[in-house]
Amino acid sequence: MSAPLSGKAVLVTGASAGIGRATAAALAQAGARVIATGRRKIELDALAKQCGGAAVETVAGDLNDRGFVDELAKRADGVDIMVNNAGVLKYAPLMAMTEADCEAMFQTNVLASFRVTLAVARSMVARRRGHIIVMTSIAAREVYRLGVIYCATKHALSAFARGLRIELQGHGIKVTEIAPGMVDTGIRATSDHPSVLEALKVRKFEALTSEEVAEAVVYAATATPNCCPDFIELRPQGSA
Repeated sequence: MSAPLSGKAVLVTGASAGIGRATAAALAQAGARVIATGRRKIELDALAKQCGGAAVETVAGDLNDRGFVDELAKRADGVDIMVNNAGVLKYAPLMAMTEADCEAMFQTNVLASFRVTLAVARSMVARRRGHIIVMTSIAAREVYRLGVIYCATKHALSAFARGLRIELQGHGIKVTEIAPGMVDTGIRATSDHPSVLEALKVRKFEALTSEEVAEAVVYAATATPNCCPDFIELRPQGSA
């Protein structure tokens, strides 16, 4: 029996660590040919080695660089699936956030996501097939203390995903939004405000792993042609 994604080409953004890295590895394991992009070349090279080399092509660069996005879109022309995963996060009380903190999160989480997704979607529209998987968060539907700006970016990204689905379904393109709860990755490394560290210390549940989120991506990617998993929310047990 062939692997479920054998013959499929996939682009994964934010693949140098965390959810993106786990997703790229899981999709390669499922038989896909993966183009993995992220800002850290050393980590991407390690991912390719982990996956056996041939299954993963790496492209290092910053999605905030328009020139890089144009080049990436050319390299990814013809992909069957795109996983829009790249994002940044800083938790802090709202009054402690700077304008630069806010701008950095909107630049990467919203504007860069918009830029790279549309660049790849254009070739999908021309071929009248494709699947775009957008990684948001439970923060896309909730607003909570210490994460207000992050929540705002994920609200925007979720609206973008839903709008894409409406506009692209007539072109034969699926759009899936995956919204995980807390995941233990290095994305929170810049969140060093004492209030944040205290909140993490007293949490009463075990966070999701990157691999558990990657399983949801593989599920969406391997759904039958007539089945579009529009929205998948994942929460750690006991966190509701």
